[in-house]
Amino acid sequence: MVVRMPCIGVVLNWRGEPRKSGLYPVHIRIKIGNTARYFNVPLPQKIRKEQWQGKDGNWIKNTHPFAFEINNKIIELKGQINEYIKRTLNFNKPLTVENIIAHLTNKGENKSFLEFMDRYIKRPPEKLEPNTIKKYATTLTHLKKFKREIFFTEIDNTLLRDFSRFMQTDLELGGAATKKYLEAFKKVIRHARRENYISPQQMEFLFDGVKVRVEKAKRTFLDLNEVKRWKAVHFEPDYQYLERDRDLFLFQVYTGYYYKDLLIFTKDHLQMDEEYGHIILGARDKNGNQTIIPLFKFPYAQTILEKYRSRAGDKLVFDKRFLIEEPVYNRHLKEIAKLAGIHKNITNKVARHTNAQLWIRYGAEGAVLSKMMGHTKQETTRNYYDVNLPEIVEGTKRVDFGAMGI
Repeated sequence: MVVRMPCIGVVLNWRGEPRKSGLYPVHIRIKIGNTARYFNVPLPQKIRKEQWQGKDGNWIKNTHPFAFEINNKIIELKGQINEYIKRTLNFNKPLTVENIIAHLTNKGENKSFLEFMDRYIKRPPEKLEPNTIKKYATTLTHLKKFKREIFFTEIDNTLLRDFSRFMQTDLELGGAATKKYLEAFKKVIRHARRENYISPQQMEFLFDGVKVRVEKAKRTFLDLNEVKRWKAVHFEPDYQYLERDRDLFLFQVYTGYYYKDLLIFTKDHLQMDEEYGHIILGARDKNGNQTIIPLFKFPYAQTILEKYRSRAGDKLVFDKRFLIEEPVYNRHLKEIAKLAGIHKNITNKVARHTNAQLWIRYGAEGAVLSKMMGHTKQETTRNYYDVNLPEIVEGTKRVDFGAMGI
């Protein structure tokens, strides 16, 4: 198929009509075959015939007060047309005068970035996860609170810095949230650049110094007395359903498991050692690393296993009837914490942090703890994989959680 290439020209007073004012507009003419259309170049001031010379790159004479601005605007528009033609041909799409005009019409100083972002969210250029779409939608909401309208030509380094400051001061968002929404804003800006809504010159230094400090979150864990209070909570008849989640959380404390690990905890992972008692040999959900957990160190773990064990034919240790959705489980944990008089934000992840802190506080050796936790970092796993059960026993022999009452 033969592709007809457009002929692009710049003309003054393309209609050839005289005006009393003597001032005329400038248009870019796009012609393919016998079809020609004209796109009006936005001018700060129209042109007199004697100020026009029509030379490529220097269409307006220096006698016009805005000659530099207008000549550069024409160069920018022609560049946008050439980029569009190149991209259209690369993707084997039809090249028409109407499409080129439509492309130019979507650009310009009076075009809204907020409307562009709204279209981006509703019709994303790639498949996005629901949570990602939600993040972009929240970013757009914050942008509208920051500024009722944002035009493409307004997007610069100062705007990004001011938006970041607005989120942290006016919206009182933390560093992590501010960084998340700022990155979403940047990604849509980069997409706008690929669509030629933003010039290459505008992108230069755009993101320089636009950084958000995110303080490392402090891990929440329960101390020994809090674990005791958690275990001792009494539930009234209306709150009996919380007993199950109290116990499962304790089992997480004993094992260092996340809640998701309980969902894949199979009977072949649970082993009975004749000398010591129950141990867990298995892989965690998060990274698949091998773990060795001396469950016998926590006598109440046996009670929990007996209370919630699955049927004989099921490969899972815990009956599925007792494993609820994680968000519901986390809500229940907060209720239990309140009943136990624990004033901390408790989620299922707190159990894993508690497990590590208990072992560290009461004398487990470092390499042994790493094997139990299933860590991956090289600096903490140098000797992990030759740690066996006797070494686990030896490395934890000073720790007697049964005597501590947990």
